[in-house]
Amino acid sequence: MIQSQPSSGDPPRRQGQAPSVLGGLALAVAVALTAPPAAGQAMISATYSGEGQPPVTLAAYRVLSASQSRNYDRTQDISLRQMRILLEVSERTEANLGQALATGEMESAYTWNDHVRPTLKNGTLGSATGVWQFLPGTFHAIIKKFGAQLLAASEANAATGRERLDLGEGPFTDADVRRLIQETANGQRGADDEELQLLRHNFAVLAFAKHYLSVANGATTPEEDYLFHFLGAGEGRRVLALARGEARDTLCVKKIEAPAAPLETGPELVTVDGGIVTIPARATLTAGPPLAIAPAIDSRPGPAPSAAAATRASRHAVLPSPEAVTSRAPVSAPWGGSTGPAPTDERIVALMNAAGVAPTMAVAGADTAALFPAAPPPPPPVSSQWGLPASSPTVTGNLGMFYRDGKGQSQPYTWAGFLTNLARRVHAAEQPALVRAKYGVGFALKGGDVAARSFNPATLPEPAEFRYESGRAVLVSEPLITGPLGRDEIRQYKERVTTLISQGEDTPQDTLSPEALAALRHLKLLPAQVQEPSTTHPEVRKALHQFRKKVGKEEPKDPAHANLLMPAERIALEFYDRRITRYAQLQAGQLASFASALDLNRIRKMPARLQRRATPQIAALQTALATQGLLTQPTQKVVWRDRKRKKHVEYKPRPFPGKPDKATIAALNTFQLRNGLRKTLGILDTVTLSMLGVPTMGQEIFLPLSGPQCPFNGWAETNPMCEVEAEKPASCGPRCAIHPG
Repeated sequence: MIQSQPSSGDPPRRQGQAPSVLGGLALAVAVALTAPPAAGQAMISATYSGEGQPPVTLAAYRVLSASQSRNYDRTQDISLRQMRILLEVSERTEANLGQALATGEMESAYTWNDHVRPTLKNGTLGSATGVWQFLPGTFHAIIKKFGAQLLAASEANAATGRERLDLGEGPFTDADVRRLIQETANGQRGADDEELQLLRHNFAVLAFAKHYLSVANGATTPEEDYLFHFLGAGEGRRVLALARGEARDTLCVKKIEAPAAPLETGPELVTVDGGIVTIPARATLTAGPPLAIAPAIDSRPGPAPSAAAATRASRHAVLPSPEAVTSRAPVSAPWGGSTGPAPTDERIVALMNAAGVAPTMAVAGADTAALFPAAPPPPPPVSSQWGLPASSPTVTGNLGMFYRDGKGQSQPYTWAGFLTNLARRVHAAEQPALVRAKYGVGFALKGGDVAARSFNPATLPEPAEFRYESGRAVLVSEPLITGPLGRDEIRQYKERVTTLISQGEDTPQDTLSPEALAALRHLKLLPAQVQEPSTTHPEVRKALHQFRKKVGKEEPKDPAHANLLMPAERIALEFYDRRITRYAQLQAGQLASFASALDLNRIRKMPARLQRRATPQIAALQTALATQGLLTQPTQKVVWRDRKRKKHVEYKPRPFPGKPDKATIAALNTFQLRNGLRKTLGILDTVTLSMLGVPTMGQEIFLPLSGPQCPFNGWAETNPMCEVEAEKPASCGPRCAIHPG
């Protein structure tokens, strides 16, 4: 649950240029070493920091947390360490990766600060903290209920090949963290335990807690997930009932009614069509016509106007000026108020005739209600009966969620509008895309990538052209290169992240690594002749921005990093280049075997005798393609009757005929496209056959079969094609030979 957290509509107050986490940590350590021990200091005195950070005591960690609690610098982004942990937690718990990213982004006020706390309206800090803004009571309840599951999920698993996840961070070692969680699950620590509450700054523990909170609340959509975390399960379900029920069109905030203006208030000036009319405060306008109908006609004595003058007057009739209004005798309208001077009936008729409008009734004494029908009554005001109080901390701390105008606080959403706005703010429809925006690559996990980026065998796009060494083209469907990483690749990804962190290379770089430079060339984003690895080179900089656009990676939050290679981008480029290299090698193997490979199209034109000799090998190929779901296994209809003469019909599979037809060639092409191979249009190259599990086929399949391994299929042919010499009878001469059959 959050407590008056800064929202995206209300930018948090910046405390100048906030120090970085590592800089604040070093400062905290220096302060702690010179400060005396605080009263009631926790019993744990570990100096663990984890992943290469300097040792830190509990006292220094408290100082660090306090110094970073107001660091609302939005140029901070999720770190490589946090990305690895979140990927690990999502894989172990099957949590929605995109949902965890979107919620963490919003809850932390777009800072990903492990120590951030919300600033309340009175300037003090709320009690919620951490990336997912857990209150002390909520955090304690989740750890107590799901602590055992958390510990089990973070242990090693031989079946999946996962190692034990190190939960140590800050002043707590992995053993300390596990002991605190176990003691809380056993009921030995309460919600006010200081050491337990410090675990809210532990990103790994909080990521697990975020998942188990969603499990406890039973959230099924991104909106529900955030709402239950934001308001709690009980209040969240009440809001959902309002937003999806009969109260959906009522306001979500109860307005503070302003006192009505006193009746003695002076006249109000209303602008109508460029003129100004004076309306008495007591005038009732709902029953009368518009005030701009009466033209301003001078009623002073004088000759009657000509027809041309009357026409001009009718075209340029305007409301009288304020001086004219106050200096001329007003005309009382039937709905009350003053409409201007009293024109004569003759002049009104003259104006109407000049304008081509025939008067249908006498103006004087006419029924003006017939001329000016009553205006429709205004719609009733939108009810705010079911809204939250405007002064509640939930509303005042998250104005952008409840008001269209944010800090203006004058246009509250309806409950239905609140839910729509919430879906937009938590990126409900784009949460999987947020994974690519942060990592530069998708993952084959729940919420790990958008469906459009994934490889769909049913809808194969035309192969895209990539470039490999010596300018050799590689034709592969783009999703096979930029699609989500599989299970083995995810494991390799985490290992690569760990390596970069341990080597201190988890910061933006102004020079491309050799792997990243080669990947940009192979993706055809960087010209081959560009050898400069510096990001200051215009072509390198252009290629970097094109890469981000191509794979869905967002630009760095910090403008100073816009032209630098981010660590996540470096790893993503390496994996894309590995894929291009693999498919380039496979296609090179295809081309190398073309000289001796068979062509199904040529076999179809061979004599029947040679086609029969190739039948077993072609049938084996067709069976392998059927196993891949690319060919339909032929069947044979069998009709039989039981003892009661009841008829039964069955369809039993039968062997493929072994004929190289068009369906076989089409299935072969589809298999090659699915596996990143070149489409050979019927040529049986060695690489394709090997991936299908079929022996290599050469010209030897057309030779007569011989030897003890000669297969005999009595249903395929009456005379076996192999000849085996039998023993000679005693009466047979030396030239007598007996052949089977």
